[in-house]
Amino acid sequence: MDRRGGAITIFKRAALMALAAVSFVTFGAQAALAGPLKNLERGIIVDINGTDAVLYELTEKMYLVDGAGNPVGPEQAVARKADASLAGWARVGTPLCPYEQMTTNSRRTVCSVTAEGLDSISLLTGQGTVEGTFAVVVQDDNVIDGPEYVVMNGTFSGAMDLSIRPLGKVSGTFVPNTTGQAVPFCGTFRLPFGLNLWGKRENPRRGQSAYYMANDGKSVFPAVHGEKALGMPTVRLELTFGSLCR
Repeated sequence: MDRRGGAITIFKRAALMALAAVSFVTFGAQAALAGPLKNLERGIIVDINGTDAVLYELTEKMYLVDGAGNPVGPEQAVARKADASLAGWARVGTPLCPYEQMTTNSRRTVCSVTAEGLDSISLLTGQGTVEGTFAVVVQDDNVIDGPEYVVMNGTFSGAMDLSIRPLGKVSGTFVPNTTGQAVPFCGTFRLPFGLNLWGKRENPRRGQSAYYMANDGKSVFPAVHGEKALGMPTVRLELTFGSLCR
């Protein structure tokens, strides 16, 4: 099966049966870690070396569309469109966390960030575009729930490549409303999956172990407790600022 056919198969299976593409991964007695992890705030934030920001996909609504953009079934579809809500953190001193006064972590190292994105991805190539808005939020007078008071916001746009799922790439610019200046970024998507006894990828299950693919496309590492929402592992987006993806 060629690369384009593989992308079509993946997306249509997701629409029909929510089945992951079947392939083998390197899996030993223990899953290989992609890098050192450091828990902050009792495991809620996972600190990833070399990353400026990390966002997790909390909700997503996806539709299959024809060439005119009309919702259709898998047989007539040429693209998928989806809107998603994300939340996570950015390191202080980065474009999404420019001032220490914005931080919400007890160690005063990161800001809380939310985002709403809309993507359009070709089923033929697995590539497409994304655009949306983001906000930096801090705690208001309710200390029980999560941060929600907006202190900075803006827009983002770029190009996405999901042809090598469960890895993906996104490259584009953030534009904070405070400065109006475009900041380039490069991002890596990691889609979670489960592993059976033979090391074959399968759909992740609520309350059970889940994994992400490392950059080498072979080794895997576990999704920790703080990377799950309502017991389900979430898509992880790792961002670095200053340049587009190469």
